[in-house]
Amino acid sequence: MNSDTGRNALLPTNEDTCGPYFPIYFEDPSLEDLTRVHPGLSVGPEGTHIILKGRVLDRHGDLANGVVMEFWQANAKGVYRTPEAQDDPNLDPWFDGYGRLRSATGDYSFRTILPGRVGERAPNITVTLFSDGINRVVTQVFFGDQPGNESDPLLAALPTDDQARLIARHDGRTVNGAEVYVLDIIMAGEGETPFFDDLES
Repeated sequence: MNSDTGRNALLPTNEDTCGPYFPIYFEDPSLEDLTRVHPGLSVGPEGTHIILKGRVLDRHGDLANGVVMEFWQANAKGVYRTPEAQDDPNLDPWFDGYGRLRSATGDYSFRTILPGRVGERAPNITVTLFSDGINRVVTQVFFGDQPGNESDPLLAALPTDDQARLIARHDGRTVNGAEVYVLDIIMAGEGETPFFDDLES
């Protein structure tokens, strides 16, 4: 929080600040673990640590040959880091809510915190996937032991079988302090994961 203004926003930089500026490194390991802010810092986000893991499968049931996954979620108190939320007292200063990983094999493992409920929405993570032959597909992942799944409007609009394809199940393990949830994502064919034209979380 900026001590001068009392807001959760940094002051804008000068217009004449010199570059060059570089985009976030495409394969930045820090984006695969949102529970660590920086290797040199002992602070971290509030909330229950989780590991979301599984496989991305093609229409034949084989592991996808290369996939990029992007994750977008609310913090543990149900607040997304957006410009509209910059003054929200529940904004977590140590949690951005955006992650990315690249898997050459189709297996994935993403460490983060369990998101909170946002309004009538059950805790969920929006996942965008890019892979060979697929421009962009978007889905949402829910968590089997969380309240609100039965009334979430997106889940309620789907048949029971499709609902189950979006719900990650706790596999009974805790690894390095993180609860492990498992969900396979099927890109096409039998048992295809429900995808959506676009999503606003």
